[in-house]
Amino acid sequence: MKLYFLIFTAVVLVYANEWPPVSEEECSTDTKQKAMHGKMTFDPPLSESPMTSFEVDVEWNDLKFHPTENMEMKGGMNVVYTLGMKNGPEGRFGIELSHSGGQFMFSMTDGNRKTSDGKLQKSSKLAWPIDTEHCKRHCQNCEKKDNGLTTGTYCSSEEDIMMVGDRHTIKLERISEKQTINTKDFGGFEKAHQDHLNEGDREITGSIWSLKAIVKYGLSEGSQIPIGTIMIESEEIGFDHLGTFDEMVGCNKCNTIYHKDTRYGPYVGQAKGFNRVPLHMNGTAQYGNSMCKQYYISGSQYDLSVSFESGPFAEGVTESEVQIW
Repeated sequence: MKLYFLIFTAVVLVYANEWPPVSEEECSTDTKQKAMHGKMTFDPPLSESPMTSFEVDVEWNDLKFHPTENMEMKGGMNVVYTLGMKNGPEGRFGIELSHSGGQFMFSMTDGNRKTSDGKLQKSSKLAWPIDTEHCKRHCQNCEKKDNGLTTGTYCSSEEDIMMVGDRHTIKLERISEKQTINTKDFGGFEKAHQDHLNEGDREITGSIWSLKAIVKYGLSEGSQIPIGTIMIESEEIGFDHLGTFDEMVGCNKCNTIYHKDTRYGPYVGQAKGFNRVPLHMNGTAQYGNSMCKQYYISGSQYDLSVSFESGPFAEGVTESEVQIW
């Protein structure tokens, strides 16, 4: 047993020597690994021909933790897409990976839920959970989450066996262009909405959107994972803006984590005509806003790929906005 321990310690020390040192400063805005962003250009733009469906493949290329400074393997990574409707609800969806597995999420925030000075008010553009198994009303960025007030809908689905090397297809579909429901039939408002905002259950009309994942490569290859279904109260037929970013889970100091992920696509549907793909993909790293300097964004128009890397062992350096393809 003692010999085994000595061998294990020696291996860890050799591996640790490959990693750069970690700052002794507390993790903060200045010392943490920051998000990287991607910007897609479509023709016609989504503002003229809104998005009615979305599909992208996400592959986990690598996720490593500093062997001596992050032995608990804290943190992880998020692949996120942001979207919104004209004058209406907006939100995000994506996939998260840590050393213990992963999860998928789909979140939409009510439109006109806050006043210009940030106070909550009654909303006429709700994002409402239809799939009450995976989705629930929640209060995003609220100081007091236990008062019963909500600002949107959050859906999630865990995938404990997710790991490096897996590849998932993420599909967002509009399953109904126009439908009417009563909120009380799908969970209803908490009493706090009536007490504080004079807002009660009512009929809402809008489109219904469903998000799911398909395991392309992985232990459960071929399986489908339901993530959530949300009604969006709006007269719009689709989403008029779409973005993406790549960020670490939690506050992670420089050199404590290395990760790489690659996305292929997306393929975006429209009301008339064939699915579109981006004409161009740009990437932006926050090189100048952090002590961390290991950010790299790359890709290929041939397979519509874009890869995000941060931390030690990144294959290059992206210092500002660059056109990937």
